[in-house]
Amino acid sequence: MQAKQAYTGRTLSVPAGLAVGLGVSLSITAAAIGVLAKLVDAETLPWENMGYGIMVMLLAASFFGALAAYARVKRQRLMVCLLAGVVFYGCLLSFTALFFGGQFDGMGVSFLLTLAGSGAAGLLGLRQGRGGAKKRLRRRT
Repeated sequence: MQAKQAYTGRTLSVPAGLAVGLGVSLSITAAAIGVLAKLVDAETLPWENMGYGIMVMLLAASFFGALAAYARVKRQRLMVCLLAGVVFYGCLLSFTALFFGGQFDGMGVSFLLTLAGSGAAGLLGLRQGRGGAKKRLRRRT
């Protein structure tokens, strides 16, 4: 049984932590879009390979956004990280509906990439604090 910890004031509620994670995800997305646009403009990255950059951007944004959300909430790691990924995906859906007239092409792949990034952040520290395999004592006969 786990003892109840004293509240130190260093954590946020789950919705506030998810908002922080969404802010981090959107910041990384905006920065990555700027970098990708500059690479395409300088003709360093061909337009045909833009999809690979977007895939890396979605993975990184959801991963670091989920880590930021958990760092602020500090409880229920997997749930918070997956919720951060779902919130980020919902925001991407709303941007698609608002700015691109509801043209939802490739949103299944985007969902899987977002879920993979946030799920990886959630699974990152689950075994923390647990030892490896326990040793068995052998009796001498």
